[in-house]
Amino acid sequence: MREVRAMSRAGRRNQIMLAFAIQIKHGLGDEMTAYEIARKIDLRPTSPNYRDLLSQMVIDGLLKVRQIEQSGRSIKGNATFVYSPAQTIVPEKRTVQVRANGKQAGQLELF
Repeated sequence: MREVRAMSRAGRRNQIMLAFAIQIKHGLGDEMTAYEIARKIDLRPTSPNYRDLLSQMVIDGLLKVRQIEQSGRSIKGNATFVYSPAQTIVPEKRTVQVRANGKQAGQLELF
């Protein structure tokens, strides 16, 4: 069986910011709960190390956090927190050459 090594904190930070970038790129908004972020990067949402990483990212100014106080959105009366990037993420456009059978077939503009 292949040995799997844990990712560094810097690597996890990059994964979280990339998850936000992908969500914004697909037009799904720029806010996610801790549970949604964890599921996107294949982590357990209840992990204390993961929660500590999110808190540290808020302290460092990479993420903003706000509390949703609507009773319909909270779970068992607990407050629900929503995270978003502190700086706006603008998806960049790039042009890709498309080839078919070894010949230039056209160009695609990717966001």
